[in-house]
Amino acid sequence: MKAMSRNLMIAAALTGGALAVAALPAAAHAIAQAASANAAKATVDAAKAQGIVGEAADGYVAIRLEAQATAEIRAAVAQMNAGRAQLYAQAAQRTGVQTAAAGAASFNERFGDIPAGQWWRDTSGAWQRK
Repeated sequence: MKAMSRNLMIAAALTGGALAVAALPAAAHAIAQAASANAAKATVDAAKAQGIVGEAADGYVAIRLEAQATAEIRAAVAQMNAGRAQLYAQAAQRTGVQTAAAGAASFNERFGDIPAGQWWRDTSGAWQRK
């Protein structure tokens, strides 16, 4: 009986170890995603400060000055908007509202945090300076 108990403990330890090793790639992927999201946010924030990019009333980030938007800025905006789209879809599913309503509500909550001097796009598509 002691041998069986010992074998079960060894098997449990080995299985737990295998699970921990299997979880390493997932953890590394999550860390890489977070680093990428942070880099995209920093790029978008810098572009906002330059007036190239701004918040839009639909809850997404929009390019205001097309000619000045580099490939890096465009990619960062796309990445940020993809993340927001996921969040809005989840919020819509939880609350029973349309995804567009979740995005607009997010913008309304975030509007006060837009620094003075930065740009935002209203529901008619017109850019406004805060």
